[in-house]
Amino acid sequence: MASDSIRKSLKSDFKKYPTVLTVKQVCEIMKLKPTRVYGMIQKGELQKIEHCGRHIRILKEDVIDALIAHKNKT
Repeated sequence: MASDSIRKSLKSDFKKYPTVLTVKQVCEIMKLKPTRVYGMIQKGELQKIEHCGRHIRILKEDVIDALIAHKNKT
């Protein structure tokens, strides 16, 4: 399946990042500005994890899923 090979490739590309990411790290991976990432969280395109009050964390798997979904749309 094509998405499996894409997932493996993305996991390999992002192996230097931890399992749980900051918004800044998501911006680096997705090449987006923070306002766009926060918008994606607000729209439900990315699931956030509340961590120590106002700090937001996002699972790397969710970012990979969002990238695959975006790739499948185009």
